[in-house]
Amino acid sequence: MRRKKVIMFIIDSFHPQVLDDVTADGSAPALSFLRKQGFSHSGVVSAFPTMTPTALSSIATGTYADKHKVPGFIWLSEISHWLVNYGATPGSILKLGVFQSVKNLLYGLNQEHVSPLVKTVHEALEERGYSSGNINFFIYRGRKRREAKVPWLVRLAAWLRLQGGPILGPESLALGEFCLSPSLKNFRGPVGLFNKFGFNDRFSCLAARELIKRGKQPDFMMVYLPDNDRFSHRVGPMNTHPCIREADKLIQYVLDAFPSWEHALEHNAILVAGDHSQCQIVKKHNLIRLDRALQKFTQVSMLSGRVRSRDDVAICPNERMAIIYVLKNPGEILPRIVDAFIGEDRISQIMWKEHDHYRVIEGGTGRSLTFWRGDIPTDGTSEHRTDEFALRPVVVVDQYGQRWGYEGDLAVIDGRLDGEVLRFGEYPDALARIASALDCQRTPRVLLSARPGYEFYGEEAPIFPGGGSHGSLHQSDSLVPALIAGSDYDLASPRIIEFYNWLMKQLPERRW
Repeated sequence: MRRKKVIMFIIDSFHPQVLDDVTADGSAPALSFLRKQGFSHSGVVSAFPTMTPTALSSIATGTYADKHKVPGFIWLSEISHWLVNYGATPGSILKLGVFQSVKNLLYGLNQEHVSPLVKTVHEALEERGYSSGNINFFIYRGRKRREAKVPWLVRLAAWLRLQGGPILGPESLALGEFCLSPSLKNFRGPVGLFNKFGFNDRFSCLAARELIKRGKQPDFMMVYLPDNDRFSHRVGPMNTHPCIREADKLIQYVLDAFPSWEHALEHNAILVAGDHSQCQIVKKHNLIRLDRALQKFTQVSMLSGRVRSRDDVAICPNERMAIIYVLKNPGEILPRIVDAFIGEDRISQIMWKEHDHYRVIEGGTGRSLTFWRGDIPTDGTSEHRTDEFALRPVVVVDQYGQRWGYEGDLAVIDGRLDGEVLRFGEYPDALARIASALDCQRTPRVLLSARPGYEFYGEEAPIFPGGGSHGSLHQSDSLVPALIAGSDYDLASPRIIEFYNWLMKQLPERRW
């Protein structure tokens, strides 16, 4: 029997309620068709932080941040001691420079930031002998040498320092105007400054259709639709129906490349999902001012982007989540940072790591939780724990089959024991996602997650008052829909890291 090919559509900031709305009223025929033909999920858990580079890295590698090592949109590199910013705001691009912003997003993210110790879907499938394709999805690392070209306007803005050059990608690769593999030679889609140089939904779906029509559809094709993220930031997540309907029309256009939609599913397994969702931001008093709360500390400047010997902290705001790096005297400075936020009731979780266990305090109430992986802390240093902590460990298995020990109040993460199983409420898969974010880097740091309706503000932070935002641990940012059609396999658990495992079942190792 001929093995089916796979097409995966990732729609940025796709909200489950909006999917329900547009499929219920019939205004999204393609999504409605796919939903009726297979498996449907409305509560698939994203990575933490719920920022696009972290979430896309999790989709591409099947791992959380502790393995793929991409901690957010704005973060501090432990290798270069420079701030990494993928272009969160026009101001940050101007300050860091177009050269550095573009280099971070299109080159550094794949060639340096995503850990070489994990395989992307493209690398894994190509090792199995399958062909693979990537259209505008930012995690494109594969085994084939490709040549990137920088549009002249971007080169000019970068003072001609960006010259393009070799990158490693899959068999078929389209990155807007920056790269077109030979399989898409002479393809023309909407490009230029006002079309985000090809990083738009229409370009993505036109390129996917072109590969199918040319008879060059790879065994696996990743298609990324970015437009909904920007639209949601502007109008709010519950008002994105027009953008999702437009995305549906473009997915229809891809399906129409086959003799019929039924024929498409006879020959393809199709997955449509989000990477993260967004939360509605209130218009007044929505900003948690990191700069003011930490004004007593010497901070890394966004202008220079590099750690100086006198700097105490580096503040990295990621919309509804923030990373505070402690650059010196962590035993003294880290507790002071925690104290600076513990009374802030707009913060849901204040998180940090002590040796092999993880600490979480709820803003406003001061309720606390300590937890660790497995049965007991593995650092072997009991002097780091009180006798009470050592003698009263509680060991549980969560709803995803992960084993944890804990002490304290599970209400901090809205967790509850259902018999012997730990279940999560407003903060899905909270323990694994907190642990992965804290294990992503080794520098002492404090992570902050905002309550619904609020964002963190720091120098050149992206903020969206009255619109949508994301980044936090809360379910409003974290739950996305997923549709699977043309496949006998469902997700083993409703998390975006399971897309990878689902794909590997759909395209298993060949038996020669």
